Amino acid sequence: MLSKAKCKNVEPINANFLAVDPMDSKYSKVTRILLDPSCSGSGVVNRLDYLVESEQEADSVQEDRLNKLAAFPLMMIKHAMKFPSVQRIVYSTCSIHAIEDEHVVRAALESAEALSANFKLAPPSQVLPQWKRRGYANEIHDPARAMQHLLYCLPGEDATNGFFVSCFVRGSADDEQEQAPKGCRKRKIEDLSEKESEGRPTPRQ
Repeated sequence: MLSKAKCKNVEPINANFLAVDPMDSKYSKVTRILLDPSCSGSGVVNRLDYLVESEQEADSVQEDRLNKLAAFPLMMIKHAMKFPSVQRIVYSTCSIHAIEDEHVVRAALESAEALSANFKLAPPSQVLPQWKRRGYANEIHDPARAMQHLLYCLPGEDATNGFFVSCFVRGSADDEQEQAPKGCRKRKIEDLSEKESEGRPTPRQ
């Protein structure tokens, strides 16, 4: 795929990311990391078979599977935060389940790695403020602004497969003082909860 895209500045490495030493001279100066790990693929159009499953099947099978899938990307994010020069870490999935999306982001933000390196979510002004579809307000801390920090694409609604994207930034980005994008500043938390029914399918917990 890289060859077809005529990429000339890419060096593919067949290795286990979790085994890479962040202090290795080859990687210690890395400033950007994109993590796109394996996930349930629930946002991919031809994998939406879960929509025809009964709630019982979803509860008994999906929850266990999703929790197992979510554990791996959390390890990857925490490992990425150990790279001494990294300033931005993008975590993306093709899942529309909160267990693999907001819950992973929330756990990453509460981790020792994030606290020690002062990682936070990128401010709204840096995460496509014009994009309307955002994360679930009640699935992550700071519900009043969660929808501004996290991005979603939905199959059938955005002319794409389902995707989730988040961006962690190291301390220098002052997201607490960053104002919300124009038009979102006065939105109430109650309004956010009402919008949930208009967005992606309710994630199975």
